[in-house]
Amino acid sequence: MKDMRFAVIEYTTKNGRIWKPTPERPNYLADPQKEIDPTSFACYTTALNGEHIPLVGMILGPVNKRTSLGKYVYRIIKKATGSWPQWYSLDYLKPFDILLVVHQLSNAHEITAFTKRLKQEYPAKIIIGVPTQPFGILKQEWDKNSETLSEIQRFMHECSVFVTVVKDTKAEWQSLTKTDVVYLPQPYPVDYAVKYFTPLEQKEKTIFVAGVTERDNIRKGQLVAVALQKQFPEYTIEVTDTPGLKLDTSSLTGSRFKIRPFQEWREHLQYLKKVKLVINTDYTLTRGRVQVDCAAVGTVSVGADSDGQIDLFPGLSSSPQSSIAELVAQGREVLKNDDLYRQYSKKAFERLPFYNYELSGQRLLKLASQYA
Repeated sequence: MKDMRFAVIEYTTKNGRIWKPTPERPNYLADPQKEIDPTSFACYTTALNGEHIPLVGMILGPVNKRTSLGKYVYRIIKKATGSWPQWYSLDYLKPFDILLVVHQLSNAHEITAFTKRLKQEYPAKIIIGVPTQPFGILKQEWDKNSETLSEIQRFMHECSVFVTVVKDTKAEWQSLTKTDVVYLPQPYPVDYAVKYFTPLEQKEKTIFVAGVTERDNIRKGQLVAVALQKQFPEYTIEVTDTPGLKLDTSSLTGSRFKIRPFQEWREHLQYLKKVKLVINTDYTLTRGRVQVDCAAVGTVSVGADSDGQIDLFPGLSSSPQSSIAELVAQGREVLKNDDLYRQYSKKAFERLPFYNYELSGQRLLKLASQYA
């Protein structure tokens, strides 16, 4: 399996072209605006020295060359029918043995149609399906529109195996399909991130409430932070203003807080390493990058039911049913007890290598070998 060629297929990519990692420029050192994301599916691309291929690039170019007239015709058909014509070539994918195909809510039917063609034209290829939205977000959409559920079920049917990055969702995913569902933790650039580890003595008296307030439960985290500030008045609360999303600070009324500008991942790590406590009450069953980042820099995280929170900070996870008082009690214990704080930080840091590129790549290759 070591010599097998690997690629990630997403509907679109940042620059619309194929992205390949190099030793000098892995995904986490690339431009996150113009090239590739530092912590998402490009982690697989880097871990397995593969390629990151946009589906739209195969349809319109530049993966497959397309004349201006050809692009115009394709776009007219897309506008008229709602779907891309299915006569674009898949020849570029011929050399690849393992393809990680990413499902997303927008244009989901296009990903499904592509995957179906891929399976028909190259039945020997190993197709690993994975969702990009958190399970909780997807379930909200299914509840509103049954066709959304049917579409992802059709996608799962075309895959050799379907992967979830959140262990607790495996059984629910499996109930939707006859395709095997496997839990596989998402890779993380551990070797780079741990360079920002900062001991407790160098952290500032800051409580950072992570998450976007468009997800209702994030405001619960704000209320926890306000309650903690009343008990520890020397601490400042900080939140992030994410471009394109409304920031609701009404739950912070009467507290002392700061609004920070959005930071790209590398800059955010340098900020996060100075924070004393992170509160994250996102209950959408995510992978938990917030918690993985915290583990890397030695900062303790409270709340969330993410995979990262449960694995790295198991004594400090929570659920939608957890009360504000329970979360405040968790935060209070780590703020007042330095020894306990160090214990949580040390345990999370020691467990973090499980997510590194080398081990993650080995796990994915082992999984693929079962379907070869």
